[in-house]
Amino acid sequence: MDLERRVTLLSVANALSTVLLILLAACVWSERSHARVSVLDAERVNIVGTNGQPVLALSNRPRLPGPTMNGTEYPAAVADGRDLVSGMIFFNEEGDEVGGLIFNGFPRDDGGHAAIAHLSFDQWKQNQVLALQCNDNGRTRGAGLNVWDRPTDVGMSGQLERNLRMLSASDEERAALRDEAAAARERGEYGVQRLFVGSRDQAAQVQLHDTAGRLRAQLYVDANDVPRLEFLDESGTVVAAYPEAEE
Repeated sequence: MDLERRVTLLSVANALSTVLLILLAACVWSERSHARVSVLDAERVNIVGTNGQPVLALSNRPRLPGPTMNGTEYPAAVADGRDLVSGMIFFNEEGDEVGGLIFNGFPRDDGGHAAIAHLSFDQWKQNQVLALQCNDNGRTRGAGLNVWDRPTDVGMSGQLERNLRMLSASDEERAALRDEAAAARERGEYGVQRLFVGSRDQAAQVQLHDTAGRLRAQLYVDANDVPRLEFLDESGTVVAAYPEAEE
């Protein structure tokens, strides 16, 4: 058998071996894809959709994804407190963050403590519109249901970009960015909180806000077990209450 024919046969044999190995690996992987484990230790687990993009990330604090919008993942520091928590973050098929469950608790340097747990659901291309949250900074604490109205014609990416620039801005630039953010908030781009139902510092309460975010009505039982219903005008002055305040 001449050398050229031997080389050809060897090449064919190598190709067939490679194909068989690939098929074997595929079969093994197919079996392993349904494997069951009792304990899985991981710093982060991504659950991916049919397009290969994450739809859920389970993560410890250092590896928790930063806010993600329009295909861009921003540093955790652009979202207040994101770099302090662990939990799970949900994404839609566009790759946008759409909510999550985050939590942590830790001692503070001053001898106190801080603890937070937060479950939220986000509006399309916007921030959270519904959240269950408890927050304890060692001095004040509260827990309850929060509801926000967010604009539908302005996305959240502008806020994230502004916060990102804030991280490396000079003092002068940071002041300008704060003014820019205040103007955007005044235009309603951040939305407003409309409802709180819960307890703050031993006062059980229901608070209703108007479309500008101003408190206009509240029902509460305070820490002294005194119930009260109040209606407020746009300036925050109580205009009607039950029972009426004693003279």
